[in-house]
Amino acid sequence: MEKEEQHKQNVTLTRIKAVVVSLSLILLCSLFIKLSLHGFTYGLSWLVLPALFLGYLLADFITGTIHWFCDSFFDEETPVIGNFIIYSFREHHSHPLIITKDKFIEQDTTSFFIFMPFLYFATFTEISYLNSPNSIYGHFILIGVCIGTFCTNLFHKWAHQRNQNFIIKKLQKLGLILNPNSHKKHHVDHSRGYCVTSGLMNPILDYIKFYPNLERFIRLFIYESRN
Repeated sequence: MEKEEQHKQNVTLTRIKAVVVSLSLILLCSLFIKLSLHGFTYGLSWLVLPALFLGYLLADFITGTIHWFCDSFFDEETPVIGNFIIYSFREHHSHPLIITKDKFIEQDTTSFFIFMPFLYFATFTEISYLNSPNSIYGHFILIGVCIGTFCTNLFHKWAHQRNQNFIIKKLQKLGLILNPNSHKKHHVDHSRGYCVTSGLMNPILDYIKFYPNLERFIRLFIYESRN
């Protein structure tokens, strides 16, 4: 009971989140429709899937990097970010199933706040996609990034839940969203498997030991700067 009260979200914050999430999703859909109409009209439809997939991979990398940073640096007592950001990441290691009890609006929705201005400007800025095909490609990448970052916590939650429906299981099996068996590697060894959107970037990043090497570099840099 005490644990549930600790995680109960403030009503005002919930309402603010609901508004921002709703506006961001409306902008995302509007931008997708706008791009699709222009893309097919100008014969640029071949840009759609590669750009979306690249954006989705970037989302996996971005959220994985944030996950690694919050696991590796600072602690729960750090001013401002300790309780606001670091705490939830550290808690997940000791209580991995708590995430399954949260409703979507109770999870971290920071990405909706961050990307809403980008979606707004991409949607309402007048651009001639015919003269600037790079813009349509860039905006489809933005959509891919938004889809990935917006859904990260949801996909992560599903990876810890049992008895998912057929579609979720199929997407997990295809590797399009985080696979539970793949994600278990992170909870066994916290130096790998940081990407929790699709996890598609994990094999590459784990193979080259990207995050352990980056951590050593940063700690060495900090040590050298202090001496």
